[in-house]
Amino acid sequence: MAKFKWKYGLILVAVVVTLIFAVRSGVYAGDKGGTGAAVPVISVKVTPAQYSETTPTLRLSGSIESQTTAAVSAKIAGRIAEVLVQDGQTVKAGDPLVTLEAVELANGARQAGDALRKAQISYDLANSDYNRYDTLYTKGAISAQQLENAAAKLKMAEADLSSAAANHSSANQQLGYSVITAPVDGMIANRSATIGQVVSPGAPLVTVQDIRSVYAVINVEQKSLAALKEGQTASVVVDAYPGKSFTGTVETINPEASSASRLFRTKIKIANSDSQLRPGMFAAVELQTGEKQAVLTVPQAAVVQKQGQYYVFVIQNNKAVRKQIEVGALTGSQIEVKSGLADSELIIATSANRLKDGDAVRAAE
Repeated sequence: MAKFKWKYGLILVAVVVTLIFAVRSGVYAGDKGGTGAAVPVISVKVTPAQYSETTPTLRLSGSIESQTTAAVSAKIAGRIAEVLVQDGQTVKAGDPLVTLEAVELANGARQAGDALRKAQISYDLANSDYNRYDTLYTKGAISAQQLENAAAKLKMAEADLSSAAANHSSANQQLGYSVITAPVDGMIANRSATIGQVVSPGAPLVTVQDIRSVYAVINVEQKSLAALKEGQTASVVVDAYPGKSFTGTVETINPEASSASRLFRTKIKIANSDSQLRPGMFAAVELQTGEKQAVLTVPQAAVVQKQGQYYVFVIQNNKAVRKQIEVGALTGSQIEVKSGLADSELIIATSANRLKDGDAVRAAE
């Protein structure tokens, strides 16, 4: 029994020694020791932060609106007989757009015309009688009462003529309302009228937009309001024409901020004789707000944003070290650095979004 215990203890010692040797030789050391993987080194390019001349610019987003937008509707109730225009069609003020069924209106206008002619005949007769009675009264051939009766008939005929003329004018006006015309020069948009549709007064049928000039409408924060003034030049870019800039001028600045957004609605007028700019387009607006000045800049690709803060990476002891900066305006591919970097300080210009603080890096030649 003692001999068995002695052999068991000897085996246990041998196993412990073997394990210690295995650990020291790297069998269970993972990445440690001679057989472990090397720490990866990221190759990066560096560039100095440097001063460059730039013009202070206010950049805002907005939308294009027409100079004049006229919502066209019927003035009387009726059924649509014809729709004479399509969306995108150019019209002049007074051009017919929609007609309503007008048989009853035409009959009413004709009856009013007949009544006017009868009233005119009655008036002419009463006037002739009065003139004859007046002559006879002057000669003493009739009494004053007879002259007064003739004068009363003339006044009644005059009143009837006036009423008939008013009714005739009203009937013709109602008939004229059956033809709905363009109130301004412009382009047709948002046509909703269809043949056979029964419309009521005020119901929108079509819109006429004058886009010979258009507005880029932006909303300006209070802190930027002092930099704006009427007549100021602005540059406007729309997605429909990449690379092309339209020039406009600030025409109106609302003196009162919106109660909901606390922003000041501002209109920039742009000539649009070729109708390239259309209402509803998204617009990127730039306004120069000062003279040229030198500011410290770095490439935009070198700046990393995280939780509302901005950072760049510099190299210290072959490691990427993150530095917080305060950024300013973006000009092309360069972004202004207001604080956090010194002039000519080297920063990592590539792979910034892949780096973490403390990563091993090597500056490429």
